[in-house]
Amino acid sequence: MTEQDSNEDSVDNSVSVTRHKIIFVGDASVGKTTIISRIMDNPYSDVYEPSIGVDFMSKNIKYHGQNIKLQMWDTAGQEKYKGLIPSYVRNSSIVFVVYDVSVKTSFDNIPKWITFIKSIENNTLVLCGNKIDLSNREVTKEEGEALAQKEGISFFEVSAKTDENIKNMFYNVVADLPTFAGNSDNKQNIIQELMQENGVENTEEGIKANDPGQKPASKINVDGESKPVEPAKGKKKNCGC
Repeated sequence: MTEQDSNEDSVDNSVSVTRHKIIFVGDASVGKTTIISRIMDNPYSDVYEPSIGVDFMSKNIKYHGQNIKLQMWDTAGQEKYKGLIPSYVRNSSIVFVVYDVSVKTSFDNIPKWITFIKSIENNTLVLCGNKIDLSNREVTKEEGEALAQKEGISFFEVSAKTDENIKNMFYNVVADLPTFAGNSDNKQNIIQELMQENGVENTEEGIKANDPGQKPASKINVDGESKPVEPAKGKKKNCGC
């Protein structure tokens, strides 16, 4: 297991730190590792090694002077490692269930992943379709939306390779964390303030998460500036795997 810390924000020890655990699950090679790497503002790489067991990365963000540490756990999709997942899912705030839009079987397995996670703990789930940059789609956006609506969870499509919609997804999800529960600001204000305080720019129109029971609405897509960061030693990542 390796750990990589965000170098964007240093935690001020004089200020209390709120911590949240975020888990990424899904079949092997759907892009969990590269999605996390993009959230960490790492550059994309064509070279990778499949995740073995569970990897851990942490990212520090700020909101109204408060430090929020997000512990992101990257789980391997191979069946032989599935027994490791429950101990990491417990006490987590959010679980991303990821599939590859170019591999139908990875999407067909999503209900099994959701059932598996729900059997462990009643977490907040987010459905994420990755690799929308590829031309050989096997899963339509409408299919992803329909499944998310059926399961009553949020839905995003992203490209870890091009970084498309990664920041939009990340800050939408972060704004739903318990830290902001009861906040007088509405969610969109929280998202905008989070982006501003953490140096993320609004750059183009995109697609908002599909809220349970609602049709997708247009919103600002966020694509922050990538800051070159050397990949963690001993592990090379790639192509959204």
